[in-house]
Amino acid sequence: MKKAIFLAVAMMIFAAFALAQDYGSLYGTVVDPDGNPLPGVSVTISSAYYPPRTVITSESGLYRFPRLPVARDYKLKFELQGFKTVVRENIVVEFGKDFRLDVTMEPAPIQEEVVVTAVTPVIDTKKAQVGVRVSKEMLMDLPTARNPWVIMQLAPGILVDREDVGGNEAGQQSAYYGHGSSGDDNTWMIDGGNITDMSALGAAPAYVNLAGYEELVINYGVNDVTNPTGGIQLNIVSKRGGNNYSGEFYLDASQKEWQLKNIPSELEQKGYTGSGVNKIYLYGVNFGGPIIRDKFWFYGSWGVQDIDSLTLKKGITDKTWLLSGYGKLNFHPFKGNRAEAFLEYDNKLKWNRTSWGVEYQAPETMWNQTGPGYIYKFEDEQIIGNLLLTAKAIYTDGGFELKPTQYGSGKYMWISYDPTFFVSGNIDYYGTDRNQLNVVAQGNYFKEKLLGADHEIKFGVDYLTATVTTFDLYEGNVTIVDYDVTDPFKEIWIHRDYYINMWMNRISFFFQDTITAGRFSFNLGLRYDQEKSKVKNEHQPAAPFLAYYLRDITIDEYDPGAAWKVLSPRLSITYDIFGTGKDVIKFSIARYGSQAAYMAASFDNPAGWSEIDLYWNDLNHDGKVTENELFGWDLTRNIYDPENWLWYSGINPYDPAALENPNKIDPKFNSPLLDELTISYQKEVLPDFAVSLELFAKKRHRLVWDIPMKADGSLFTQADYKVYTEYTFPRTGEKRTLYRRPYPYATYRTNSDKAYQRYYAAQIVFNKRFSNRWMLYGSFTYADWRFYYNGEFDWGGVNNMPFYDGGVVAPQSGGSGLTDVFVNARWMGKLSWLYQFPFGINFSGAFQIREGYAMPDYVRMAVPGFGSIRIYAGKQGDNRLPTFYELSLRLEKTFIISDIVRVVLSADGFNITNNNVALKKQNLLTASDYGQTVRILNPCVFRFGARFSF
Repeated sequence: MKKAIFLAVAMMIFAAFALAQDYGSLYGTVVDPDGNPLPGVSVTISSAYYPPRTVITSESGLYRFPRLPVARDYKLKFELQGFKTVVRENIVVEFGKDFRLDVTMEPAPIQEEVVVTAVTPVIDTKKAQVGVRVSKEMLMDLPTARNPWVIMQLAPGILVDREDVGGNEAGQQSAYYGHGSSGDDNTWMIDGGNITDMSALGAAPAYVNLAGYEELVINYGVNDVTNPTGGIQLNIVSKRGGNNYSGEFYLDASQKEWQLKNIPSELEQKGYTGSGVNKIYLYGVNFGGPIIRDKFWFYGSWGVQDIDSLTLKKGITDKTWLLSGYGKLNFHPFKGNRAEAFLEYDNKLKWNRTSWGVEYQAPETMWNQTGPGYIYKFEDEQIIGNLLLTAKAIYTDGGFELKPTQYGSGKYMWISYDPTFFVSGNIDYYGTDRNQLNVVAQGNYFKEKLLGADHEIKFGVDYLTATVTTFDLYEGNVTIVDYDVTDPFKEIWIHRDYYINMWMNRISFFFQDTITAGRFSFNLGLRYDQEKSKVKNEHQPAAPFLAYYLRDITIDEYDPGAAWKVLSPRLSITYDIFGTGKDVIKFSIARYGSQAAYMAASFDNPAGWSEIDLYWNDLNHDGKVTENELFGWDLTRNIYDPENWLWYSGINPYDPAALENPNKIDPKFNSPLLDELTISYQKEVLPDFAVSLELFAKKRHRLVWDIPMKADGSLFTQADYKVYTEYTFPRTGEKRTLYRRPYPYATYRTNSDKAYQRYYAAQIVFNKRFSNRWMLYGSFTYADWRFYYNGEFDWGGVNNMPFYDGGVVAPQSGGSGLTDVFVNARWMGKLSWLYQFPFGINFSGAFQIREGYAMPDYVRMAVPGFGSIRIYAGKQGDNRLPTFYELSLRLEKTFIISDIVRVVLSADGFNITNNNVALKKQNLLTASDYGQTVRILNPCVFRFGARFSF
């Protein structure tokens, strides 16, 4: 480990090389009218955000400007004695794009200058990545709530677990999935620095206010070699100061009085009053400019999202304050050097946060949430000829608390399934502190005409380390579960107070060569990742019941000994069919690993989550649990015999004092793999307008697989599973053979070499960059995402194998105030647009339509050896919610006060058709309200705003 850290630091200091995709780049060839290359041309680039820099074209007439900050005002000036000077203005540089701009210079007997507004190519002819760049026009001028999860819904093929109408869901993160990858493999970045929450893989550590940022880049396929996974990659690009002072103040407001009503009669009869917006205010200020022109700039942003959403229950609102701001310094201390310092503050204050959803919870089972968190980033870059050197470090200081609204009431948490699912009494008290550091040393070296081709070589090292400390406390150390209100015996889950402290790190090395030869570009990449985790300094106090088993335990440090090691090859080829950059075919094949984070330490933690499940009969009817009221599986009081427990976790019942978790990890246990094949054809049909056809084939395999263990250390076999009953599902009449098993002593974690997920998709994408008064972005996707056991045995889910095998993959939401949403749609269409009418009037809209998500029926049943489990009917994907659609529109008027001062007044209408499509239905077959809608799309709401900029 010490050698690895030393190597990372050494590479950062002495051989750090920059990522091409962290910014944007311009390159091209200068030729005479006969097409002959012109060496020695002086090419000068300038911008309000970038000091002038000059390069000289090579013998082949080539010039390059790598790692340019995002801007729209770049100017290129081409000068050579005996030729007309050529100037290209208003060049757009986009994040992560390499744009080619070739120039023809004509001979001139006298000095002349030709000035032309440049048309920046819309197709990147070098890179095969597929994704979307969400420009600042899309962020600010489309009818959206301006949070990342809403913006993601504009991207092709991406599905989100909740529908946000006008920002009513902005106070909670959404789960999101795209193009056959695991949600745990999604990554978040700010200006190329990794901020992914290692304690909640796929999630962001903060609620970024996009109104303060320049753009959002979303990649959903062919991820760069600098990214370890094949998941959705989000890169949030911050604004930066320039040579002119600029600023902006914005205010948007929605409130209950500007909202329509769309609640169905069946929900009104149940006493629901309708959800939606009580009030939402979004306001903030952005300001930046020069400290020393062409040398030193600053930028700052501060914003507040004051969100007060109505719920389906009368008198209960969901209140959230999101405070977010950042400061940024950019400076050029000496020639060829550029540095950046960045600090962001985020705080989330939330009242009445739910775990399952307000429709399933009593008010006393909700939380109040507090933060805050910080993100620090520093980056330094040095250019030496064709060598680009960069060192980057980003530190995330995060965490939050969830405190019960009636903390200290003395009541237990009570989960009822009769007559329907509902939680009352209390909820757990949870707090976490999450810190991580990402240090990246990377490089880019360009060599022209090496072995007959141009080579752009990129390599480096990426080191990430993180810690998490968490507590989770239940009133009385118990949870009561009621499956039958007439039965005096209730299930009781006895918990030890939960305190954990874990550490993880990942060290990665990557290399890539981008080879350009004529109309071909080849990207050959290889990445290696090694990731592991440990338990650090933990203490768990004894529980008040069964303290012999749930005893006081202390761990100084524990290493589970498991490490993921992944070699990830990447290959992509692009071909410019006619050499014009307007018709390009792209092919890519890649293998990706996954993110492990704290998986091994959490699974094998000797002092992790501990629980014993028994029966409880409140003999004296005082509502308090005492040990003499506890019963085992056979309803005897022999509760100290582990064979008589309903279920247990996190302890060794045969040696409770052992500082060793009975769970075991296969020494060969490794990361799941995602194999990806992508083919695309991109055509520029008009200037700034491209159409793409994209085809995907993916296979996710070597999945994490758990096998139950016996006390003697041997693994279960299929012979340990016996027929329990021949069950007939109510309402559907489907018959299913259910199996029981002995209760497992522990779990053996390994990989399956048979089971896999398979994903096929085709989509068409339309992308018209804003120019000539209009902008358009649209897509249509058809996808088939399925799971196959392929002869594998599901040791923990044998009773649901007929449901999953061959069914669609539909990840189930399980947090952030929403449960039982199964995210899968086989087809979806998305369209967003903006048109600029005369007199400063803009009209824009956003429309999406998709197949309804999966909504599987189930029953809950206690099965020997499994405990209380869900048994799903049919095949996953057979039952679905109705087709979903939503249309939102925006009208705005721009008042031009002066050359630089603008005032914009706007009106947005979200869900303008007032659609009330069902987003969730009761799917418990035994529930009295089975089939009834429990969640609908929020009603139409109007938002009015003002924006002042200069």
